[in-house]
Amino acid sequence: MEADERTTQEIIAETGTLSRGGYHDEEDYAECRKRSQRVRGDFLAPTYKAKATFSYESITFNMTCVGIFPDDQFVSLDVDVAGQRVVVETCEQGDNFSLKFANRKDGRNVPRKCLARHFCQMIFEMMGWHTQARYRTLAIEQKFFGKKKIIFNLDECLQVFTETLEEADDKKKRMTIINMPADWKGRFGYTLEELEAKRKVEESSELVRIDNKTGERRSAYIEPKLPTPEELMHRPYGGIRPRMEDEGIDE
Repeated sequence: MEADERTTQEIIAETGTLSRGGYHDEEDYAECRKRSQRVRGDFLAPTYKAKATFSYESITFNMTCVGIFPDDQFVSLDVDVAGQRVVVETCEQGDNFSLKFANRKDGRNVPRKCLARHFCQMIFEMMGWHTQARYRTLAIEQKFFGKKKIIFNLDECLQVFTETLEEADDKKKRMTIINMPADWKGRFGYTLEELEAKRKVEESSELVRIDNKTGERRSAYIEPKLPTPEELMHRPYGGIRPRMEDEGIDE
């Protein structure tokens, strides 16, 4: 037993502890919280998560996303220019700002390709995006004053290119290349403190609402909104290339 105990003591001396286990106390919890990073949803099987895909002429919301508003097919879009966000909420069909983001089939919402050339081109210009690529971002669902909203952070988009390759037997093969923002490299995600700051609510905000049909820009006052974290600017893509997929991607 004495030999075993000495071996154990030697191990402890080398590693500091055999196992950290759970939090030791509130101080340990606070320190761990400062260090910890919440893993991005994009890294964790995002296929069935709510998301939207922006192309140079259209927007597509996936099945999970249109299911957030199960009884509505028309939405309005607000653009937070400074915070680089798009905020989506339901509206009436006859609203001048309405966009039909889903069709009704077999009693449920199904995605549709939403043609919005002028709006999308303005978004691409604002973000400095490549016009031949698509940009896919996860949805953030929130509820203010009893009304659901969907928020898309444009600075956290995946860049998607689809290439057609010709093989030796003259067959064509689709190849999808997905690039992540360069500043994602080496990080699992935001720290817990950063996430708390991002989720704080400001009492007022002025957004720009763009008419889907005419392209007219109008101010839209809403209360409240998600804040701008720290003057996030668009970073170039290409820092991480996680995978190349055949036969396209889930929209």
